[in-house]
Amino acid sequence: MVTSRRLLPVVIVAVLVFAAPEALAGSLDLAYHNVGVSFGNSKKFTGLRFNLVDERIERINGLNFTVWKPGKSPDGTINGLSLALVGTDAAEMNGLNLAVIGASADRLTGINVSLIGVAAKERVAGIAIGGIGVGGGRLSGIMIGGIGVGADRVKGVAAGLIGVGADEVDGVALGLVGVGADTLRGLGFGGIGIGGDKIHGVFIGGIGVGGDDVKGIGIGGIGVGGEELTGFFAGGVGCGADDVTGVAIGGLGIGADTVRGAALSAVFFQASDAKWFTGAAFNRVRHDMVGVQIGIVNIAGNLRGVQLGVLNVAGNNPAWARFLPLVNIHL
Repeated sequence: MVTSRRLLPVVIVAVLVFAAPEALAGSLDLAYHNVGVSFGNSKKFTGLRFNLVDERIERINGLNFTVWKPGKSPDGTINGLSLALVGTDAAEMNGLNLAVIGASADRLTGINVSLIGVAAKERVAGIAIGGIGVGGGRLSGIMIGGIGVGADRVKGVAAGLIGVGADEVDGVALGLVGVGADTLRGLGFGGIGIGGDKIHGVFIGGIGVGGDDVKGIGIGGIGVGGEELTGFFAGGVGCGADDVTGVAIGGLGIGADTVRGAALSAVFFQASDAKWFTGAAFNRVRHDMVGVQIGIVNIAGNLRGVQLGVLNVAGNNPAWARFLPLVNIHL
């Protein structure tokens, strides 16, 4: 005996097929004041709505099921549960939006899931999951893209199997390959690296972290580099920047124009000017060294402080005290 549960899908498909010509132009509604069940392209409706192709809709509330690629609905709004085999397109969609090919609108709010991708011209807010990717003007909430996430601005959590890219990111960005943006604020992890013009927060790159202005904590498997580094930085091979303020640790070496803080490296340290502390096997400050140098060989063009090492060179000391073993001082 065929149950009503098994019969319902058959009835829906039959109505969609046989009512196709009318559905493209209008709708067959079992409703009172646009509330009930609709088959076809009803423009305003609340309840259960089944249609082949959505086009020029105005406002739909409830469950909306569509089959084929939608036409344009520049002023359309869909609220509730939207199910689409091919995709969606409207001015605004609020609620739960599930699509096989793609979920798109000018503005998406709620939970949006698609096997291919989720995209919005203006904004996506809530949770968005795209098999290939998630993109839009502004993304806020939790965004997960099978390949990547890209937008003008991302606020919240963004994760991409390959990467995350945006003009501006505030929050958490995770990329198996990398994360890149003009401005990054928050927490970032890139399997290969993290890059941006301005990076403020905590960032870890499998190979490296680099930016014009980096503030916070930066850790790179190979290195950390930038024009200005402020905070704590560690590179498996080394760290390099025009200006370093804070603490820098390099597995092999550190190079900078100016260092204010502490710099520690196993092999070499080199800078034009340094203040507070530097430590390396070979320690060289070409101009002003203010503070303490510790290493096997310490060289300072102009020393104001103390050098501790096997050979200590202070260029501004008298001739007899420029090259001294163990300790050299100029105060």
